[in-house]
Amino acid sequence: MSKKKIRRRTKPMDSKRIIIYVMVLAMILCADYLYRNHIEKSDEPTLVEQILSDFGPITSKRSEDATAAVTKPKTEALPPKTASDNVNTFRSGWAELPTQSQSGELLYAYHTLSNGMRNYSVGYSSKHHCPVWIAAPMHKCYEGEVKRKDNYTFDPKIAINHQTSLKRSYGDYTRGHMLASADRTITEEANDQLFYVTNIAPQIQKGFNSSNGAWNNIESLVSKQLCTDTLYVVIGCLFDKYTDVDGMEIEPKTTINCNDQKQVSVPTAYYQALLRTRSGKSGRSVMECKAEELKCAAFIVGHRSATGRKPSKREMLTIAELERLTGLEFFANVKNAPKHTAKAEDWGL
Repeated sequence: MSKKKIRRRTKPMDSKRIIIYVMVLAMILCADYLYRNHIEKSDEPTLVEQILSDFGPITSKRSEDATAAVTKPKTEALPPKTASDNVNTFRSGWAELPTQSQSGELLYAYHTLSNGMRNYSVGYSSKHHCPVWIAAPMHKCYEGEVKRKDNYTFDPKIAINHQTSLKRSYGDYTRGHMLASADRTITEEANDQLFYVTNIAPQIQKGFNSSNGAWNNIESLVSKQLCTDTLYVVIGCLFDKYTDVDGMEIEPKTTINCNDQKQVSVPTAYYQALLRTRSGKSGRSVMECKAEELKCAAFIVGHRSATGRKPSKREMLTIAELERLTGLEFFANVKNAPKHTAKAEDWGL
């Protein structure tokens, strides 16, 4: 009789345990699903995403939270995910990004700071050993008093075998910054990242990258467009034969890097593509603005010595014209960007 009682007591106990185990397992699976789909990707990229972004293009489904205004870059480091967003850029909330090529010709890197601010993104060509474009937000919040250390080094987010050493200058050309060192002086970390190989291209010094040089003067024009809202820029270069506005033809060529003897392509032209709000003080994301509230244009100059050459209507293109010239799609995340218009008076010309 005692045995019978024991059986009757133990049977219900076993079934309860099974039910509890099933419930716990279900809770674990549910928590794992929520973490992977609604928590994990709303902040930092996963290890897999980081690896993919180092070596090739990926498609992101993130968009900017409407409450994280683009006018304050320090608050927009990693926009949250939305299921409806399927733009082919690394971060669909980053207004400055061009679309990524699916051909695998470019290697991509995205540099953010330890405080959450993003610094710049790059499309780098291992064929040319040179960046093709640099995309970045520009704002006075990146300005400080940090001095440059000229510590030229490899980009840690791209395999070193694709890069070229730049401990010394190229030889015939200076180590020219795409995104200028003076644009990131808020912290040593921000400035040091600009000395990665992926932000450096061969440039003529005299009459181009020197005081009152053609490229230096375009950089000055861009600096004057800083405002309360964010200015978005894409700085890029061409490698094909280029005919400058005065009819001078610039032929493609390479230079031997004296550091490691690698062949480095010398750009035939440099450009800057710009986008911002017209008022400069809207306090709103460019994603939320209508086309008439925005302005964009591109400025391009042949890579040659031209001391005293100032930006003018002749160097100005619409973004649509620059897209046809480069084969890239600029400001892909800003659906209302007025790519087919460029007015000189909007840019102080």
